[in-house]
Amino acid sequence: MSRKKVFLNHEFDKIWKKIEEGENISILRYADGERAVMIGESVAGVDGWTSPNHVSKLGKDLLKALEINDKNVYYGISCPCCDHPAYYWYSTRISNPNITFANLWVNANHPRFIKSFEKLNREAVIIANYRAEGKQIGNLKILMHYSISDDCFDFWENQGEKLLSDIKRDFGDKKDLLFVISAGPMSEPIIAELYKNNPNNCYIDFGSSIDRYYRGKQTRPYEDRWSVYANRNCWMYDPQIMNFDVSVILTLYQRPAKLLEQLDAVENQTLKPREIILFHDASTPPIDFEFDEKLRSRITNYIKLDKNVGVWGRFAGGLLATSKYVCFFDDDTIPGNRWLENCHTQIVKRKGLYGAIGIDSWNLNNYPYRSFRRWGWDGAWDNTKEVDFAGHSWFLEKDWLGALWINNSQFYAFKYVAEDVFLSYSLNKWINIKTYVPPHPKNDLDLYGSTPGKAEEYGQEPDVAISLNPRHLDNMNKAMKLLVAQGMKAGHCRLSNIFSRDYVADYIADRFFPKGSKRRDVLMQCINGTKRFGSTYIADKFFPMDSRRRRILTQYIKEIKRMSKK
Repeated sequence: MSRKKVFLNHEFDKIWKKIEEGENISILRYADGERAVMIGESVAGVDGWTSPNHVSKLGKDLLKALEINDKNVYYGISCPCCDHPAYYWYSTRISNPNITFANLWVNANHPRFIKSFEKLNREAVIIANYRAEGKQIGNLKILMHYSISDDCFDFWENQGEKLLSDIKRDFGDKKDLLFVISAGPMSEPIIAELYKNNPNNCYIDFGSSIDRYYRGKQTRPYEDRWSVYANRNCWMYDPQIMNFDVSVILTLYQRPAKLLEQLDAVENQTLKPREIILFHDASTPPIDFEFDEKLRSRITNYIKLDKNVGVWGRFAGGLLATSKYVCFFDDDTIPGNRWLENCHTQIVKRKGLYGAIGIDSWNLNNYPYRSFRRWGWDGAWDNTKEVDFAGHSWFLEKDWLGALWINNSQFYAFKYVAEDVFLSYSLNKWINIKTYVPPHPKNDLDLYGSTPGKAEEYGQEPDVAISLNPRHLDNMNKAMKLLVAQGMKAGHCRLSNIFSRDYVADYIADRFFPKGSKRRDVLMQCINGTKRFGSTYIADKFFPMDSRRRRILTQYIKEIKRMSKK
């Protein structure tokens, strides 16, 4: 994947040239406030308005204004450096490829904007706050000023239609005029309606960048040249190249009651999936489930099987996806609303399979009984972690799925287990794709692959949870041993293991401090804090110079240092 970026200053040059040359383009700018209005979140605007905690008429019209897909219409959106979730929200809900920055006229661009704006000397119509009435805006030849109030929600509800009607009456048949709009979140539906009525003018949301001409004071931090905003040259991935398309594959097996909750979580993702595929595996006895019209409208592709194919079959369903990326979910997994965004962010930086829970083992032969550590929703960590394999949710490129069917017959025979570890093993063996768990910060559950409380509750349901069945656990252990025999290796030299108390007590103890020996007794005293635990003490006492144990320890320490530099 290309990670080519575009920057705020370069975008300004490109867009302003079009305005200077008199092209009839339209620019609608959407940022955090507009998104809050569209999803029904209450937020206080800098200009004094407060959005309600429901989707208002203005919110609905803002959403509708996102649908214009004409070559002369540009959408300015939040950038990932300023508002990461909003960047993904807009990028996956706007079909128009003409994407630029919502911050086009501000931050590091603002001084240049003022100089360029004041060189404009053309006929213009102003749609702005009532304070701008009678004021000179740059050097424009103002034909008319349409005033709006501070309360944009009340104004739009009660006077919005009249405003649009008046403008269409006065200028509906005019051409090549510049419409200067600074009307808060109303700017976008105003521009959308005026453009649809007559595309032969230039409609630009200038927002707060022209406040200086009529408010008589500094209204935004970027106007202070010493602020961090005044020097911020924002960036985003090149919208002509970046691919955000994700197909989500849900599994319906024995938890039909969780499907609607899971669907809600998927539909509310900041990265909106391109499609949702429902893989309905057969169960005995059949579950009570009706695929009604309401549910059908939410599912892109419904795959229903008459014969049970176990946990492996859903990955075959992923081959029907039409997106670059696919994301699979267990039927007891309810993700945070930024999970897809979290995975996509990481896969752009480093190709890999990303999962909701990762297993970091120092002896795969012992899994799932011992010798491992979990990362993800059950093991919070601020950074991406490489693991041996992952589960509960899997995010990867669709084209990689073929690796799962290479030499898998003896593992497929386990049916209800081992698909997760075999996927990681195959990707690593055949196409050098490693497995990771993206960041799961302790205080940001929106990024989690599975909501912890619900994962614990749903994953422990009797007669349903595979992980509670002793036969399945035994089969998983058999599968692990087969993979180890075929060459799968645990990442026991990862720093995440080195600092694990379990690792020291398990792997190191079993290998160099046999149970029942005096060395073992001293080591356990060191671990429990009754003796001083020092590398020199342990090395000299239990790893004599020139011994095989000492050579292994030395190699082990070198590996630790090498891994720490990565």
